[in-house]
Amino acid sequence: MMARVDVAFPCGTTAAMHATKPANAAHANRELGTVRNTGRTTSLLAMIGALTSLIVLMALSAPALATEPRCNKARHVAGNEKPLPNLETRLETGEPIRIVALGSSSTEGTPNLPKKDIYPAVLERVLAREVLNPVEILNRGKGGETIALMLARLDRDVIAEKPDLVIWQLGVNDVLSMDGVESAIADMRVALQRLREQRIPVVLMDLQVAPMVDRDKDTPVMQAAIAEAARAEGVLHFHRYDIMKNLVSTQTAAMDDLVMGDGLHMTAFGHLCTGTLLAQQIAKSSLMRLATSRPRD
Repeated sequence: MMARVDVAFPCGTTAAMHATKPANAAHANRELGTVRNTGRTTSLLAMIGALTSLIVLMALSAPALATEPRCNKARHVAGNEKPLPNLETRLETGEPIRIVALGSSSTEGTPNLPKKDIYPAVLERVLAREVLNPVEILNRGKGGETIALMLARLDRDVIAEKPDLVIWQLGVNDVLSMDGVESAIADMRVALQRLREQRIPVVLMDLQVAPMVDRDKDTPVMQAAIAEAARAEGVLHFHRYDIMKNLVSTQTAAMDDLVMGDGLHMTAFGHLCTGTLLAQQIAKSSLMRLATSRPRD
């Protein structure tokens, strides 16, 4: 009978024990390869996920980008620019611009529209892009409110916020709910005086084009009063009514593109044009003195 021979290996191991090492090494290499492949797979999946997100974002943004040129066709009737010293200061220092949007449902929005689609949100995005400065819009719209109700909360919702600018969308509920708008016009003048005393610049946004608004006898009276108040106070006047009327009359957009089926509230496209053109008006006003005061070659 042949005797068993154990061959000694370092560290007291035997040949039998070392015979398992090639198999273990192969297993370890396979595991390392798996880890490497898993890492590559994870990176690839991350890249695919990021690319997918980018494509989705571009798809979501495409309608807005595609429709802005339609809005710009009415830019010439949006209103004139006036210097806005408060905003000029913010642009010089790089500090955020704070704007309060005061109004009714055109400002607050309606339940069937996402918040990102209403004009204050559009304004915030577009204005920041136009002036290359952070912009904060405080939405202080409340559906159904008249000028008197907005005057009652002026101190709390507007003046207390210490804004650089106030956009006041007003008048439509007074026209629709009152027989005669003289008291509403008087309240508007009181509010403008208080804002002037606080040295807060104002943009007055007039009524929207809509079947319910167009057929009310008080609409021309309110429109004229807003225009006169803007002239008397030396504040900006954003001609929303003329913008929407121009888009329809030039067949750039149909009434259904701008106004919902209820005959009163703006669609997402109506809000897009309002926010976009208002941002352009404010941006030009903010940059007026900066552009003329800079030295030229």
